[in-house]
Amino acid sequence: MVNPQLVWRRRHLWHGVLFVIAAILVFGNAVSMGIFSMPEASRSWAPLIAGVLLVIGLFLLVKGEAFLEGGSAAAEYYEAIAMAVAIAFMVRTFLIEPFKIPSGSMIPTLLVGDYLFVNKFAYGYRLPYTNQRIFMSGDPERGEIAVFEYPKDPTKDYIKRIIGLPGDKIAYREKRVFVNGQLIAQQVDGTFTYINEFEQKVESQRLIEQLGNHPHPILVRPMAGMEPPLELVVPPDHYFVVGDNRDNSNDSRYWGFVPKHRLVGRAVAMFWSWDRYEGKPRWERIGQVIR
Repeated sequence: MVNPQLVWRRRHLWHGVLFVIAAILVFGNAVSMGIFSMPEASRSWAPLIAGVLLVIGLFLLVKGEAFLEGGSAAAEYYEAIAMAVAIAFMVRTFLIEPFKIPSGSMIPTLLVGDYLFVNKFAYGYRLPYTNQRIFMSGDPERGEIAVFEYPKDPTKDYIKRIIGLPGDKIAYREKRVFVNGQLIAQQVDGTFTYINEFEQKVESQRLIEQLGNHPHPILVRPMAGMEPPLELVVPPDHYFVVGDNRDNSNDSRYWGFVPKHRLVGRAVAMFWSWDRYEGKPRWERIGQVIR
């Protein structure tokens, strides 16, 4: 029979092992991101965090029993903080992660200062040290808004709308999208004015685009310059993404496709929104489901 008192006294071993496992997972995620092949200025803090977790884990394995059984205030604080951090780590890794909209590339759907919940379970979990994903609830759908690691610098997360799925033939001509030879329907829906990153007012035409089961608003500026015609085929396990603010978005039209293993999660709902120009919350946006 297991002695509960003995198990409790040996809890430092479980703590130590869990910290070591966390270090291995954090470091493995950094390897999967490819940060060691990036310029030094672009590298993340993941290796340092992994090192700290490893040191804590080894300390607990070697000296943890005396530390935890000593009854000190530091030990009590440690256990409370460790439990909170462990729960937050599990939630952020497998379920939900917050995301802040930093730029205007998704206006009018998402505004600068919006804070979102991202469903990480939707696109599964990337196994450390690999590019394989497990526990995916389904493949991304055309029209979904996805958060992903920017392929040119995986330490940065981008958010765009998925337009092209693996195998799709995509064309972009005169500010219109064609998928597999079919023009995506658009309907004029007035105008939309916003303040850009240079604090200048920008007036754009607002359109409703019907993309699969995801009708959504987009912005175009008819007087803005036309990009060269674009025609391509989406490779296997890759996605073509664009911003809803078509004339102010750094997306697949300029840097290519998003590999499947770079997907982070699907944007699902807004939990906060702050208008920095007005200096107040956008109460009407809080709680909105993202489409």
